[in-house]
Amino acid sequence: MQLTSLLQRIYRKSFGKMTSHLLLMDGSLCLADAEDMVQEAFTSAAASWKNGIPDHPEAWLYATVRNMSRRRHTRKSTVIPLTHLPSAPAPEGPPVDGDLELLRLLFACMHARFPPKVQLITALRYVFGLQVQQIGELLGMEADSVSKVLYRQRQQLKAGDIAFRSGFVWWSAEKVQLTLKVLYIVFTEGWKMLDETLCEDALSLTRETIRRARIRIPDAKALYALMLFQLSRWDARTGDMGELLELELQDRRRWNHDMIRVATDYLKQSAASPGESPYHFEASIAYFHATANSFAETPWLQIAGLYKQLGTIAPSPFVTLNHAIALHFAGQTRAALEMLELLRSDPFMQHHHLLHAGLARIYADGGDVPAALLHYRKALHGKPTAAEAAFIRKKIAAYLNSGS
Repeated sequence: MQLTSLLQRIYRKSFGKMTSHLLLMDGSLCLADAEDMVQEAFTSAAASWKNGIPDHPEAWLYATVRNMSRRRHTRKSTVIPLTHLPSAPAPEGPPVDGDLELLRLLFACMHARFPPKVQLITALRYVFGLQVQQIGELLGMEADSVSKVLYRQRQQLKAGDIAFRSGFVWWSAEKVQLTLKVLYIVFTEGWKMLDETLCEDALSLTRETIRRARIRIPDAKALYALMLFQLSRWDARTGDMGELLELELQDRRRWNHDMIRVATDYLKQSAASPGESPYHFEASIAYFHATANSFAETPWLQIAGLYKQLGTIAPSPFVTLNHAIALHFAGQTRAALEMLELLRSDPFMQHHHLLHAGLARIYADGGDVPAALLHYRKALHGKPTAAEAAFIRKKIAAYLNSGS
């Protein structure tokens, strides 16, 4: 179990970096073949490490894939799994500029000849190392459908690679925009699933985008600020048992105020250029949350106004939901309920757990416990994460035990 857990952690952390490193090291490789080599290296590790885990396991894996690439050029026969490698790795470990290599791979996945959903699936698989089941859950697709997309991609990639030599351009506005969208999705998923590694991966690649790209830098800085504001609350958003804590119950003394200051600076830099993206509005909302002295002192009316503006440039049922919740906390509960009732007619949202959790909170605040319980139970029938489901069950138990 210890070996399996270790390999899973390294796989999540380094799969994409190892793949991108191979592509840059060997220009004749296509993405599908590079993936096969990395997969083979992990298979070799699973067999070899049963007799003892090396002192530097990640470096051992990098040494393995490098040797596979070198042997590919010196032998005509199929590469033999390197299960005989000694436990001591080669002196060279992970590349120093791994984030840059990974970002290059992410940009390569944003190839114009692939539909947007295929670009996203390709990036989630090859760059972030997510498994087929995880990608399916994230995108609301069946795992079998994701597998079929990836299989077709492998066939296309073998026929014509999307490697860095084929039109890789940093300053393509479309590529940067798509890349930022993927990074936003990945960060949001990591935040929802309490996966700090996924959040940090998205953060580091957003920072690398700011350093390397030549266009849409204000958007990238706003997204980076948003991520930092969110991560500043990471240690305080769960209790001693790992349970989710509502914003008003979080200990603000545990928020990372140095991170909030850095995020504020990036937000100011992003606002110095004309034009505002959805990331600017979301980062501004996160700023008001992060800098409020208390939950009661949060400027909810300003936040509601920002959600209203966000809804005009990037309409979404989730923006509407958050707008309504902000209005409720600003004292405009009737307007909030009217907005949420309209959302219930949306086929996508009518069974969504977040909509019913929001309604439950509003009814509970108004003292209507039966209505709150009804909506919390409906929320459980949606698709909450394990942590969200535990939070909802705790709410239900608390109201039942109170005898209200």
